[in-house]
Amino acid sequence: MRTGLECQFIEVEPGQWYYVLEDWDAPKGAFDWREYATAYGPFTTHDVAADHLITTHANPGGYEICRYTDGFEPDAVLAALLADRRL
Repeated sequence: MRTGLECQFIEVEPGQWYYVLEDWDAPKGAFDWREYATAYGPFTTHDVAADHLITTHANPGGYEICRYTDGFEPDAVLAALLADRRL
């Protein structure tokens, strides 16, 4: 069964992966769902991060993958999530 929560895997530096998972009690239709989410990581690969998601949380039903690109700078919402991340 899928939860329908938003999920995003992000490589913020080469070999440094996180995933951001929408909180189960987040208001639907929020302007930026990440304001009601939790970040987990860091992980060495996307596969390790995905394994953590699968073994720790219910299936969100889908996700987005954002790979590192030169010059990547997290926006204010992502920076706050990463500062308060969990493992």
